[in-house]
Amino acid sequence: MNVIKISPRGYCYGVVDAMVLARQTAKNLDLPRPIYILGMLVHNAHVTEAFEDEGIITLDGSNRLEILDQIDRGTVIFTAHGVSPEIRKRASNKGLTIVDATCPDVTRTHDLIRSKSSVGYDIIYIGKKGHPEPEGAIGIAPAHVHLIEKEAEIDSLQLDGKKIIITNQTTMSQWDVSHIINRLIAKYPAAEIHNEICMATQLRQEAVAEQAKDADLLIVVGD
Repeated sequence: MNVIKISPRGYCYGVVDAMVLARQTAKNLDLPRPIYILGMLVHNAHVTEAFEDEGIITLDGSNRLEILDQIDRGTVIFTAHGVSPEIRKRASNKGLTIVDATCPDVTRTHDLIRSKSSVGYDIIYIGKKGHPEPEGAIGIAPAHVHLIEKEAEIDSLQLDGKKIIITNQTTMSQWDVSHIINRLIAKYPAAEIHNEICMATQLRQEAVAEQAKDADLLIVVGD
């Protein structure tokens, strides 16, 4: 049997940096305890268990605000997915020490949404409903951000078409995003495009498409 190890593979730099920051937080005895991660830092049970061994508690759920309500003291780590301003404010008001592991690529998207919405733009955001990254992005300007997950949802969009940008979750399928963007451009030809698929995601998707195209079985390790 011929086994092919797809390359590149593994965690992106944003997740690796977040993991390093979490471990540094655990080793910093000056930070208040307990230490919590707000959501899954990475979807891998072995990593979560390793963090628990280092004294880091992972709290997961579909709503970051509800998770945050479980924390009344200590230190909270924001994952690479980023969080909304409401989450930051709530954590600060609770007196929690904040360690921010937001990926720079996600921060760039947040800055884009903040900048464009402040001058009257509507933002069409392509992303997965219920995923923490879109949750944080929408929270930047809830009245201006319109989440689209599937092509079929485009018809229900009712925007004036004058000041629109199109952007997306960094970890989406590049092919799905490209297809949805093309459909959106057909409806809103004056829209500005800001494709935010991160390079790590793009390279890994292309590697699978090219290197595994003749494989009988593809195994993805994770949870």
